[in-house]
Amino acid sequence: MDNATHASAGGRLRERFGDRNPAPVFALVGVGLVAAGVGVPTRQTLLFAWGGTALFAALLLQFVTAERTLPARVATDLAATAGTNARRLAGDGPLLYVPDGDSVALTVEESDAHLDPVGVRLLTTLDRPAVDEDPADRLPVLVDYLVEDLELADRATAQTTDGGAEVTVTGTTVGTAELFDHPVASVVGVGLARAVGRPVRVEPTDDDGRLVVTCRWD
Repeated sequence: MDNATHASAGGRLRERFGDRNPAPVFALVGVGLVAAGVGVPTRQTLLFAWGGTALFAALLLQFVTAERTLPARVATDLAATAGTNARRLAGDGPLLYVPDGDSVALTVEESDAHLDPVGVRLLTTLDRPAVDEDPADRLPVLVDYLVEDLELADRATAQTTDGGAEVTVTGTTVGTAELFDHPVASVVGVGLARAVGRPVRVEPTDDDGRLVVTCRWD
């Protein structure tokens, strides 16, 4: 007797439709029905209703098939696991984001471990800071990038301090189960290290649901 077990599950709309995006087809049908309604007044109400439904379906399909998103819970679990493993290798000291040629390395004070921070990859689409750029000018760019481009937070604010900066974010997409090289802190640390051209000490903390990233480079 064959005791093998076979299982399958449905895919996303993109997988069901293959590489073809059905949105343009629905849009074309919708426009055609609306145009037909203009030309056939006796059926105008029905054709307009059908045309509007087709156009709405096209808009909806365009949104749901545009790109694949990762659930926040999954992203948090991945970041927490990676952070826990990295912390075991690097130690428990404060985090340092250190300029390293054209890149930035992540290390821990009093440790020889040098890791690749996730912020380096996340910042690949953001223009590099100008030479000797004022950190106060770079902070608004990083904050806007976190919220508008990466969508890592619902809201973010930043302010400079004496020899450093502080960034506060609310509604983080990736939770704070593990703060070692947290994506938000990593983007801030890497971005500021490139701007100031020297190591930036980063201390992320969870303040009643808000993620506060304190940076110092003096």
